[in-house]
Amino acid sequence: MLDYVALDFETANSYRGSPCAVGLVCVRNGVPVAERRWLMRPPEGADHFDAFNTIVHGISADMVANEPRWKDLLPTITDFIGDDVMVAHNAGFDIGVIRYACAVDNIEWPELRFLCTMVLARRALSLPSYGLPFVVDAFGSTFADHHDALADAGGVTDVIRGLACANQIDDLDALARSVGVCIGQMRAGTYRGSLATLSGGGSRLIQCELNSDADSEGYLYGRVVVFTGTLLSMTRQIAWDEWSRVGAIAERSTTKRTNVLVVSDVNPAVLRPGSNLTEKARRAFELQDLGQDIEVMTEDDFLRCLEGKPLVSADAVVQPVAEGQQEGGTGNVIPGRLRKVALAERPVPEPPEAAYASSTATARARRHDRPAL
Repeated sequence: MLDYVALDFETANSYRGSPCAVGLVCVRNGVPVAERRWLMRPPEGADHFDAFNTIVHGISADMVANEPRWKDLLPTITDFIGDDVMVAHNAGFDIGVIRYACAVDNIEWPELRFLCTMVLARRALSLPSYGLPFVVDAFGSTFADHHDALADAGGVTDVIRGLACANQIDDLDALARSVGVCIGQMRAGTYRGSLATLSGGGSRLIQCELNSDADSEGYLYGRVVVFTGTLLSMTRQIAWDEWSRVGAIAERSTTKRTNVLVVSDVNPAVLRPGSNLTEKARRAFELQDLGQDIEVMTEDDFLRCLEGKPLVSADAVVQPVAEGQQEGGTGNVIPGRLRKVALAERPVPEPPEAAYASSTATARARRHDRPAL
């Protein structure tokens, strides 16, 4: 059955844990049967209103001055959701609102299951943008008050109804499975996102929710990437995670949506049209010839972009080392054993000068401690 609760939060400022409004629509067998919209005061310490946010959603500090605090309204919100799956567009943001706001108030996360219509739409549709207005429009529906919490929650129900009709499915779990998406879960201390799971080629890659806090001015933001060849600095999954972190999309195959191809395990000197490379690279060059804007990057280019460095910079970038290759020398060398470690969890390498000083000091100490002959 298509039973769920659609939800949308609006926030008072750029901090995710500053909810000031929530809209909820309860759906039974695909039909909205109840709706609620509440204003609230964000948690203390995160309750200032930025002018930009007020311009976007029209809610000001004065409008919520007499409304309940987040922690007082949360039980009412969770009671309305009950045991239903919570569905939101860019659920990573809305679930993040709950997690961050609870953290400010030092209260436990509620137990929720949730599904992301943005992830569903990316798997099922080919659109110029996957923002809610574009996806709603793709199914012939419109709503005039984007960023009103209740209107946006209603837009989510339009997306679910459109996807369900297109796939002739009347069950939420089956709808998620039909496009390769899993239902996320949050409970006290644990979190698993609503993700697209892609399988094939002997591996299982997970398309993470895009980081809603990513820098929209970043070089990689909003771009669609395909990787070909074996990355030496990290696994393919970590590369996908990093791409999502900077607000971009990773896909398996080169298509008309692709605008970045990362070619690894290849001498950059042979990157030219007509080269005898992989099928993905050959297809990229064909699309380039047809006028498609596709940038071909080496793995070093990719790493440089992740660090926010311009591609024309002469600064040293991380130089990967293949598994089993001996470590040595100075600089930011990545041992092969770290390929499976997320970048944020890797030890920070010592600068060459510090490493030299440390080794020199150790050698001196050993000479000093050496017994006399």
